[in-house]
Formats: sequence, C-alpha cells, structure tokens
Amino acid sequence: MNLVRGRSLSLFSPPLGRRTCGSPCPPPPARGRSGGPGSRLAVGATLADALAVVAIASASAAAAAPSVKNLQEAVAIRSAASQVTAAFFRARAYAIARGVYVGLKFRRNGNSYEWTLYQDGNGNGIRTAEIARGVDRPVGVYYPWNRNDVRPGILVGQPVPDPSSFGSLDNPDDPIRFNSSDICSFSPQGESTPGSVYLWDGHDRMAVVRVYGRSAKVRTLYYRRGESDWKP
Repeated sequence: MNLVRGRSLSLFSPPLGRRTCGSPCPPPPARGRSGGPGSRLAVGATLADALAVVAIASASAAAAAPSVKNLQEAVAIRSAASQVTAAFFRARAYAIARGVYVGLKFRRNGNSYEWTLYQDGNGNGIRTAEIARGVDRPVGVYYPWNRNDVRPGILVGQPVPDPSSFGSLDNPDDPIRFNSSDICSFSPQGESTPGSVYLWDGHDRMAVVRVYGRSAKVRTLYYRRGESDWKP
C-alpha cells in the first residue's frame, strides 16, 4: 500500500482523475457528427436554399434572354451600317487620290456579296449598262460583305416611314437608291451622287445610310418595327 498525502492507495485502486462507472461507459461521440434532430433540419434547410438559388438563377436567365437578343440585333445592324459607311469613305478617297470618277455598286459574286468599285470609262458617269458592256470597268477594289445577318433590304409586313418625307417607303424591292440608279458615284473633287442604302436584319430592325451630294456627308438612321419614325 502506498501513501500519497495522507491517502491510501491500494494496488487495485483506479488512477487519480479517472471516473469509474458502475456499468460499461458509453463510447464518446464520433468526431464531425452531431446527434439529434438538429442535423437533419440543417441538411433540409441547406437543400431548400440550394433549390431556391437555382430557381432564381433560372428565372434571371429567362428574363435576360430577350435583352441579350435585342442587344445582339442592335449591334448587328449598327455594325452593318458602319461597313457601308466605310465603303463610301474609301471610294471617295480613291476618287480624290487618283483624280478619277468612280462608282460603288453592291453586287453578287458567286455565293457571296461585295461592294465593287468601277471607273468611268467614257466620261459620262458610271452606268449599269456600260458596266455590262465593259465600258466602265472594275478597278480591282472590292469590299466583301461577309455577313448573313444583315443585307440591303426593306422591312416587310408593315409600312415603313420614309425618312425624308411624311409618307411610307415605296418599292420595298429597291433598297439601294441613288437617283434612278443603284450606283453611288464620286468625283475627283469628292462630290457624290445623293442617295440611300437601306439595310434590314430580316426581323425587326433597319438602318439607312444616306449620302449627301456636294459634301458627300454620310448620315445613318435606325428604325425598329412598330416605331413611328427613324432615329439617329
């Protein structure tokens, strides 16, 4: 028998600081797990939150889809109008730099379309009939139209306001109008044939690129189905 500060310890006494049980002691709880109904409630709440987030995200995506489509259509029609404007500027610069009369014409070339630049061959201006006879020849400058989303055209299914009058556009099959021709001509002084190119995306949006005669100034307006007027 050993003595520790006045207490007697038998050989079979339990160590100090350790409890004894009259019956077998229950095992300690497993780490990382909590017992009771609270754990199931937490799992259920987490699943419900996740489903709510998914539902909100789906609704937001559905609501944003029309906005994205409208944005894509607006960008497409403006991009197409910018391409036409760039072709006019380049044709005018060519005429001024070389001191010749040229004309810009939209034509089909195989399975694609392009703006082709022709030079006056006999001093009377660029004419479709003389292009066909080989009098007014292409100068070898082409501006490809590598897009199918927008092409020269006029919206169908409703009257389209005429941007230069109070009426509606006539002859929807004629989207390129330079006087009685579809050729925009430029002089060595930088003057041009006044006229318009109407563009349509095949759905609800249009653009018109207008060229003013002596100044060759270019202005673009836009129209959307159902609206009463064209807008810058």
